[in-house]
Amino acid sequence: MRRLYRAVEVAAESLETNLLFPPQSTTNRSIQTSTQIVPYTPLNEEQLRAVEMILGCKGAPPYVIHGPPGTGKTMTLVEAILQLYSTRKDARILVCAASNSAADHILDKLISNAVVGVKQNEVFRLNATSRAYEDVQAKSIPFCFFEGFIFKCPPLEALIHYRVIISTYMSSSLLYGQGIHRGHFSHIFLDEAGQASEPESMVPISNLCGRETVVVLAGDPMQLGPVVYSNHANEFGLGKSYLERLFECELYVTREESFITKLVRNYRSHPAILHLPSKLFYKGKLLACREEDMTLSKSSWLSLLPNKEFPVLFHGIQGCDEREGNNPSWFNRIETSKVVDIVKKLMAGGKGIREEDIGVIAPYRQQVIKITQVLESFDMSNVKVGSVEQFQGQEREVIIISTVRSTAKHNEFDRTYCLGFLSNPRRFNVAVTRAKSLLIIVGNPHIVSKDPYWHKLLWHCSENNSYQGCPLPERQYHAQKESEDYPTATIRDTKE
Repeated sequence: MRRLYRAVEVAAESLETNLLFPPQSTTNRSIQTSTQIVPYTPLNEEQLRAVEMILGCKGAPPYVIHGPPGTGKTMTLVEAILQLYSTRKDARILVCAASNSAADHILDKLISNAVVGVKQNEVFRLNATSRAYEDVQAKSIPFCFFEGFIFKCPPLEALIHYRVIISTYMSSSLLYGQGIHRGHFSHIFLDEAGQASEPESMVPISNLCGRETVVVLAGDPMQLGPVVYSNHANEFGLGKSYLERLFECELYVTREESFITKLVRNYRSHPAILHLPSKLFYKGKLLACREEDMTLSKSSWLSLLPNKEFPVLFHGIQGCDEREGNNPSWFNRIETSKVVDIVKKLMAGGKGIREEDIGVIAPYRQQVIKITQVLESFDMSNVKVGSVEQFQGQEREVIIISTVRSTAKHNEFDRTYCLGFLSNPRRFNVAVTRAKSLLIIVGNPHIVSKDPYWHKLLWHCSENNSYQGCPLPERQYHAQKESEDYPTATIRDTKE
C-alpha cells in the first residue's frame, strides 16, 4: 500500500502533464514510421500499424493498443518489443503485466522466437521474493535471479546491463529501490492495463519514466477492470484504470492514429459466438477471422446442438440456488449435474476433444468448488473450472457457463456487492468470449433475462433454434442505449 501512495505522490510531483492528462483536442503529434519493418511473426494490417507507430513514438503522450478479445494484443506487443530489441541496441525496455502468469507468458513468447534469438544475459524476469520457486517453469528459471531458491532483485550493476526486464506492476518498484534512475528505460510497456488500478500503473511510470520514455498501454476497457472491494474507494475512482481514463480523452475516443490503434480481427471465436459481443461492446466492428481447426472433430458435440450451424446453446434449468451458513457465495446442485453431464457427453465422442479443451465458468466460488469436486470424482480433473477473472486472457475450444442463480429475491444483494453476472456487462463480455468453437450456457432463463445483456443472449439463441430446457419467460424489451465503444462509468469487478 505504501508503494501505491508513493507512486501517486511522485506522479503528481514529477510526471509531465501530457502523460497523465493528454490534451482533449486534436494536437499535432508527428510520428515518423518506417516502411522497412520486417515482422518476426505474421501480423495483420492493424497489428503492423501499431508496431510501426510504437517504433516511431518519442515521449508522451502514451500510445495505446486497444485489443478486444482474441485480436492478438499480446502478440502485437511482443512483436514491438522484439523489433526494438533487434534493431536498437541502445533500447532499454521494461514490460509490466498485471499478474505473474501474464508476465511469464510474455517472457515465453520472447524467448521462443527462434528468428530473433534473444540472449539470456540481456533479458531478465524480475520476481517478488514472495513468489514460490516451484511456481516458475524450468525454461524461465535461467532468466531469473535467486539465492537459495528465493527470488531476489540483482544489484544495480547487473540491472543496468539488461536490455529487457519483465515484471508485474508492483514488483517493478524493486527496480528504483535498487537505484534505477528515471529515464533509464527508453520504453515502458503495460500489458493488460485495463486490469490495473491507476496507482498500480503509476508504480512503474512515476519512478522510471523520463521525458523521452515511450509509454505503451495494451488492453481493453470493455473487459474486466481493477479489483476493488471498497465502495468508498470505488466512488472516488479507484475502480477506474489509467487505460480507461485515457479513453475519456477525445484523441483516444476518436482513434487518432498517432495515439491509438484498435485491433479488430478476432482469431479466436466462431462467427456465431463473436456476433453478439461484437454488436454489444464494439459497435459490430470485430471481424471473425479464425480458420477452422480441421484436426478437432465436431462429432462429439454436434449431437448436443439443435442447430448444427449455430454453436451457441442455452440450456434452461429452473434449479435451486443454495448457500452454506453465512457464506455469501451461492451454488446450484442441479446446474452442477447438468454441467458435468455435458462434459461427459463431450468426452464420450473420444475424437479430438480432450479435457484440456473444455473450460467451465461460474460466477460464485462455491459453484466452482462443487463442479470441480464432481468432475474429479469422475476422473476429469483436467477440465479447468474457474471464475470469469480466472479465465480472462484465456481460451478453450468449448466453454460451459453456469449462471447459478435461480431466485430473484437476492438480485439486489448481488448488484450491491457486484456478485454474479447480473448488472456487470464486463463480466458478461469476458465470459462469452472465451470459447473458440462451442459456447453452452446453463441457467435459469427467468432470472438471467432480467439483465439486458443476458436477455439479448437468451433470445439470440432462441431465434436461432438453439434453446433447450424449461419454458422460456415472456419476452421483455429493455430500454437500453446502444453500446458505446468505450465505457463512461466504472463497473466494480470483485472476486466472490
